Amino acid sequence: MNSVADSAWLAPAWANDPELGPGRLRLAPEAEFPADHTLHSRFVEQAARTPDAVAVVARDRRLSYADVDAESARVASLLAGHGTTRGTLVGVVMHKGWEQVVGCLGVLRAGGAYVPIDPHWPAKRLAAVIAAAGLDTVLTQPTARDGVDWPSGLTVLDIEAPAPSERTVARTAADVPVTSRDVAYVIYTSGSTGVPKGVVIEHGPAVNTVLDVNDELSLTADDRVLGLSALNFDLSVYDIFGPLSVGGAVVLPGPEDAREPGNWLSLMAEESITVWNSVPALMAMVCEHLTSSPDAYPPSADAPSSLRAVLMSGDWIPVALPVEIRRFFPRAVQWSLGGATEASIWSIWHRIVPEDSTLPSIPYGTSMRNQKVFVADTLLRPRPTWVVGEICIAGVGLARAYLGDAEKTAKSFTVSPDTGERVYRTGDWGRLLPNGEIEFLGRDDMQVKIGGYRIELGDVEAALLRCPEVVCAVVTAPGDRSGKRLVAHVVLEAGAGRTGADIKKAAEEFLPPYMLPALVTVWDALPLTANGKVDRAALARHEEELDTEDENALPATEAEQALLSLWKGFFEASSLSVLDNFFELGGDSLRAVRLMAAVRKEMGVSLPVSALFSAPTVRSLALRIQESRAAA
Repeated sequence: MNSVADSAWLAPAWANDPELGPGRLRLAPEAEFPADHTLHSRFVEQAARTPDAVAVVARDRRLSYADVDAESARVASLLAGHGTTRGTLVGVVMHKGWEQVVGCLGVLRAGGAYVPIDPHWPAKRLAAVIAAAGLDTVLTQPTARDGVDWPSGLTVLDIEAPAPSERTVARTAADVPVTSRDVAYVIYTSGSTGVPKGVVIEHGPAVNTVLDVNDELSLTADDRVLGLSALNFDLSVYDIFGPLSVGGAVVLPGPEDAREPGNWLSLMAEESITVWNSVPALMAMVCEHLTSSPDAYPPSADAPSSLRAVLMSGDWIPVALPVEIRRFFPRAVQWSLGGATEASIWSIWHRIVPEDSTLPSIPYGTSMRNQKVFVADTLLRPRPTWVVGEICIAGVGLARAYLGDAEKTAKSFTVSPDTGERVYRTGDWGRLLPNGEIEFLGRDDMQVKIGGYRIELGDVEAALLRCPEVVCAVVTAPGDRSGKRLVAHVVLEAGAGRTGADIKKAAEEFLPPYMLPALVTVWDALPLTANGKVDRAALARHEEELDTEDENALPATEAEQALLSLWKGFFEASSLSVLDNFFELGGDSLRAVRLMAAVRKEMGVSLPVSALFSAPTVRSLALRIQESRAAA
């Protein structure tokens, strides 16, 4: 017979706490979404109400709601003619542009779900995702078609601006009816085995997030959202469907603007951008550009910036960044958002206030509408205040599954034994604060966040092992929370004679640029601990020995000497060479903005930030400077 005393020994410490007890964590039964909870339905209704309003602004076109309505309808008809119906997955392989919006809407109106794929991905990775998703049809644009190595047997359809004679031609079929429980999109993220995993998101959960943010921001038809994020990054879902749900507009920079904060600022001023949504690093680039080029942004005290909301997510927010944002955009309310692709963009948020600058980190925040983010132990029981645990997500935002992978789905999506609710285990660690917010503490596994991208180190290691003559590979991510980079350590077959640079070049066949190691070190044998495991601490202490050629590569021109002097202010390396790669030394996009600002100030030459990405050594950048001076 169990006594009260016996029960007390078995009950968790928080069981009788009114704030932490199980009752507080219980959710209502899973919400039944209204019929209009589909990503495209509100756009279609809005197009009927305000056909002449601006919907999409790109570098080469401005499209009204009527334009987007007609062109996406034609795409839907085209797809239907190629077999797309309710539940069909259709790839969207495009550069940044208006075609992405028309294409995604066309897929949804045909009843399908879109699968965004970066056209810059290596051919093998692109083919692997197309195969894993079982795609028969993809949408692309003429500017991307020729640059992609398409798998055989694939139907590739171009989206182009209609000829004048086609603009009045209506589609013949109605939109295919779908429900909130149909699939809206599948986004592929890095997978630990080297195979990307497709996150299946239904309409209802995605709309729940979009409408929650729209309501919190009081988004209206007067708003303009700057769509910086890549289509295969789920922040783009809000960029498109947030404004198009209320009659606003999405403004898209061109592919050439990808690394140019000066261009973003010009576009913000030209189009009166009101909402910024990106990873923190991109906003940090803007603030750095404004600091180094105070005359770069037209608004003044007499004509202040139109920006009224800044949304940042996907990575750590440096505590000092909100202070800088407030300095340049004083009227903008700032939000930190978090979550996972597996939980429909975002699940938790925190409105950033000036007092946050005194904290060790920006709070992760509190749960969003119809969602529950909590800190749990291994049995999914909520942890008391201040006690570290795994951050878990429950509620209506959860993905349906990983496409075609029941094992991964079962591992990450589980059922709480206490509440019976479905829970996603993020693998992130945090703790509950006394004010009810959660503090994010990072991860302790093989997954890292770099530049907002979630990267499985195992995915990078698997790609390296596919390179010729590589027999062992270990990847680490040294650096602090705001400046991590990937470093690879490999062992080659006996007598291989290949360098780390050779292996990195070979890995380009399998990995997109953001997953390529900044540095690859070749070892005769990896250091091991006493129990035979790879000694990661020893790897972290190791510094690659530079080639003699690199060590002796001294400046040969005045421009090289001046550049080398500038570089010494950016890195703590004991010696630098004119052949050192800026990004392999630990440089990132933010440092790139600072360096190019220093080049402009100290050397009198103004080059775009992208110049450093294409010429990342002192020697190659000096040549670009000389060419610029000669052309002036």
